Amino acid sequence: MAEALPKGAVHYATSRFTQDTLPEKLRKDHSTKAGVWGQLAVQSGRLLFRREDKAEVIVEAGGTAIFAPQEIHSVEALGAVEFEVRFHRQEVSDAT
Repeated sequence: MAEALPKGAVHYATSRFTQDTLPEKLRKDHSTKAGVWGQLAVQSGRLLFRREDKAEVIVEAGGTAIFAPQEIHSVEALGAVEFEVRFHRQEVSDAT
């Protein structure tokens, strides 16, 4: 994906899931809080990533995808999958 985390984004938490532990709330439309970016990182398998008003993306093993603060999104396991959701917040202004 062409999108990237903003400069100064600091990783502060990671949640790991498989197709069996993927919570129902992540399968439905949801968002992060203001100021919190998410990064999907697929370790194995494939994950369907949906975002409001954007094309669906399949994230393959080794791939990542970014979602912005408060961006409505959901995920769907496409068979066996292992992935992380890495949460980042911006602690330094992106303005230069």
